Amino acid sequence: MTFSQAMFFMSTLFTLAACNPQEVSIEEQPVAASCQPNEPCDYSNKAKIWLPETDLSPETPFNINLSIPEDSVIIDAKLEGVTMYMGYIPVTFSRLADIYQAQTMVGICSEKNMEWKLRLQLQDSEGNTQHINYFFIVRY
Repeated sequence: MTFSQAMFFMSTLFTLAACNPQEVSIEEQPVAASCQPNEPCDYSNKAKIWLPETDLSPETPFNINLSIPEDSVIIDAKLEGVTMYMGYIPVTFSRLADIYQAQTMVGICSEKNMEWKLRLQLQDSEGNTQHINYFFIVRY
């Protein structure tokens, strides 16, 4: 084996070793949507997420509204920092008439414009799991 072949082999090996396994299986990829942060978002599985008030401040309670198909249930919901990872904040939705609503808040960060995401896991009546991400920005 020549030196150049050995270098090619080693670089390929390091590249493959550096790849991380996918955290979510192909079947559990997030449900598709193209939405702007803090704006209402309709997802391909007929879920909808919106903020009643779009100007959010840290350490101030705010609501998140959710509409999901009747045959779906909420398995998990949490907030995670995008701009800066700050752990996760569990979110609990309560049923209000024909929607779900959660009251939550996020901590203050060194970033004046901090992007967060709601990570929502749903399950339909057939047992299929769906992951939804909703992004929003908190400013101070």
